[in-house]
Amino acid sequence: MTFPALAARLRTFLLGFSGTSLATGLQVVLLPWIAVSLVELPALQLSWVQASVLLPNLIFLLFGGALADRIDAARVAALSCIGLALCHAVLAYHLMHSIPSLGLLLMYGVSLGVCTAFLQPARETLVQRGAQQPPAGGRLQEGQVQHLVTWMMLAQYGGQAVGMLLASRFDSWGAEALLLIQVAVLLCAAGFFISLRRSGTSAEKPTKKLPRALLEGFAEVRKSRAIFELVLLVGFNGLVHIGVFLVVLPLLAESYARGASYYAWLQIAFVVGTVTATAVMLRRGQGYHPGRGVLMCLLYSAALLIAISFGPTAFGLALLCACWGAVAAASAALGKSIVQVLAPEQVRSRIISIYQFSLFGSAAIGALLAGVISEFTAPLTTLLWAGIFSLLAFVLVWLSGALRKLDIRQPQGAEE
Repeated sequence: MTFPALAARLRTFLLGFSGTSLATGLQVVLLPWIAVSLVELPALQLSWVQASVLLPNLIFLLFGGALADRIDAARVAALSCIGLALCHAVLAYHLMHSIPSLGLLLMYGVSLGVCTAFLQPARETLVQRGAQQPPAGGRLQEGQVQHLVTWMMLAQYGGQAVGMLLASRFDSWGAEALLLIQVAVLLCAAGFFISLRRSGTSAEKPTKKLPRALLEGFAEVRKSRAIFELVLLVGFNGLVHIGVFLVVLPLLAESYARGASYYAWLQIAFVVGTVTATAVMLRRGQGYHPGRGVLMCLLYSAALLIAISFGPTAFGLALLCACWGAVAAASAALGKSIVQVLAPEQVRSRIISIYQFSLFGSAAIGALLAGVISEFTAPLTTLLWAGIFSLLAFVLVWLSGALRKLDIRQPQGAEE
């Protein structure tokens, strides 16, 4: 295959991925701000709305990974994009006539969560298809996989940054116009993903029943100590870090009394940090010991959470959010590279879905816990405890050693 053909496929994948990320960037600002500013929900009910997007992962994410392994992942990703576009279109239509209720926002969040649970493992399974046309060739080298994952993360964070910039126009454009932008972008992303579908002879039909296929994915995770430890660690990150980010940050932003634009700018600052860190990793590479990098990111996150708990100025909070974004991006890129390198191709989608199940399933629980804690104590206190627990988790995982000792040049070493 010629280089231009490879570049064209990679561009197609990145355009589809960045389109879904742009829609996500809009969503992470729009949904909580509609809940806080239009519906005027208190902290606990805000946590329900945020968790409603994440809870479907507990049920559907594993099935999404199994489905992407059994049929073409490109088709699953395209159909998921169409489903998301329909969800946004329905809410936009309702907003044109009345203010939504808590019940409607919960239904909207659950619908988004179901579609996203099928989209996430499918689109990330396509990352290596951006480099080679199936069923061509053998396995990519570790450095190539890391390079592709870094490009994927750059498309994700760049798309989210654009989405958040658009969301900062909430006060002047209104939620309806921004929701319709999401609809248009997701339909375009569906077109890009469907163009990546496998051509020629279809993949071999799976012989295993779905429950057994799911169990096989868990067995593969358990075989590798590094992947198993990583799955546990991202579960902790979802419980503590994402839960805090989703619930405490909008409450903290509201306390500064600067409107939706300030909350959007905090999100933008976070994403600027993610884009910067990903661009640096694209230039310098990830190295041969990504597990150590993941652990150091956990330590830095703990320090940042404790720093924010001291109540910075509005500018200081934005600066700390940018640093938090850089750390989160590095951790995500390193973790996903570990999964892409170590996971066998025939179960890769299932392992990716288990990784994301651990992250987003625990994030739903974390959002509820953060809402309950913030209902009875100050948001800054919630941040302080999150930082302390992160320090304890760092010590435990460092002493365990599987991630700390991982060298991707010797994948079998992860299974000591």
